[in-house]
Amino acid sequence: MLEEQLKRKIQLINPDLSSGQIKSMLSRWFVEAQGTVKAYLWEDNQAVVEWYNLQLSSDEWDHSILKENINCVRRDYVMLQMRSLIRDNPEVAMDSIVHITQHMSAVQRTEVMRILAAMDTTSTT
Repeated sequence: MLEEQLKRKIQLINPDLSSGQIKSMLSRWFVEAQGTVKAYLWEDNQAVVEWYNLQLSSDEWDHSILKENINCVRRDYVMLQMRSLIRDNPEVAMDSIVHITQHMSAVQRTEVMRILAAMDTTSTT
């Protein structure tokens, strides 16, 4: 049941993912957390349930591998949507950049300028 809850949660974040893809991601995350030596534990329902419970507990959630990876799924899906929107509507690219940078910290804007400057030098060489 925990796995089905997680699958639904991830599917809400990225509806393009199939149940099989999500199951594969959960398995990979479990193995990453447990180590490849203990990969066989993925077949042990009790071990998986204990891991899910630990990952989902309020005490561990801030340091949870599940939380971190779910956030990555969210980020990747948002980035995919943004790329698609800008590709389909190139006339809004500049407005989007301005809007995004208005909501960044000074440190983040400096980093963006550094990256853009680096892109400019690599494209001219």
